Amino acid sequence: MQETPRHRRRRSTTPSLVGEDGPRIAATGLLLIGLVIGLTVGLVYAWLIDPVVYVDAIPARLGEDYKAEYIFLVSQSYAADGDWERAQRRLQALDDADLPGRVDALLESYLLQQKPPDVIRNLAELAQQLGAEGTAVSLFAPTPLSGAPTPTPIFTATPAALPTDTPSPTATPTNTPPPTPTPFPTAQPSPTAQPDYRLLNQERLCDRDEDVLRIEVITYDALLNELPGIEVLVTWQGGEDTFFTGFKPAFGPGYGDFTMQPDVSYSVQLLDGSPEVSGLRIEPCESGQVGGWRLSFQNLRLALTPTATPER
Repeated sequence: MQETPRHRRRRSTTPSLVGEDGPRIAATGLLLIGLVIGLTVGLVYAWLIDPVVYVDAIPARLGEDYKAEYIFLVSQSYAADGDWERAQRRLQALDDADLPGRVDALLESYLLQQKPPDVIRNLAELAQQLGAEGTAVSLFAPTPLSGAPTPTPIFTATPAALPTDTPSPTATPTNTPPPTPTPFPTAQPSPTAQPDYRLLNQERLCDRDEDVLRIEVITYDALLNELPGIEVLVTWQGGEDTFFTGFKPAFGPGYGDFTMQPDVSYSVQLLDGSPEVSGLRIEPCESGQVGGWRLSFQNLRLALTPTATPER
């Protein structure tokens, strides 16, 4: 008896959505359903059950860098509106027992970073209002500038006495009045144009052993005592910069310097009012090295006050 060959049916390896007993779901479908359910539960928990509440952090809980930025903003605001009570309330929010010391330390840090002069001045004024007594506060707080408007009434008194000459030419013919108005405008600009400082000395700065690539500025008062906290403007073609005297107390309270570059011509002037010294370049010295310049300025404004008292 001859057997007929049997053919085996190969089972399909692809998952089927329909099984022997009924429909069934593939494994990828179960994974997608699980992801959707998990995402839905997470959103419901995050949005409805336990949502995140955002609260503004108080200044006392800020980091050190943010506290420094906060104090800087308070100093700028106080310089703009002059509202000391508001500035005090904002600073009290830091809850710092040594707030004057913190502001003084920040001022010294800004000096080392060579921040702009207005930033230094505003922060020094804030530290002074808090009672800080550091060296930087005494040098850069704007209190020394309070004597600036005092010389202005001295010059206003001179035109007040001049109108007494006007009635005398009225009796004469018309040729005499024209000369009388001409002296008034010529006499007024002369006192206002007078600088507050004069150039006391200008000398070469040389060293026998090394190059000297800087401009040194020393400021004095009328009695030739070194004067700190004076802002110096340095300009050159395409740029400018400022610095203060007194930044390096080891060289004297009225000392300040600026680093020069080769083949650049500089001009130096005090922002409080002084003659402009131009044409300052790095030049060779007799020793074979190259050198810079040393400029000394003397304050003339303080010299006006003793001369005005004897006249009265």
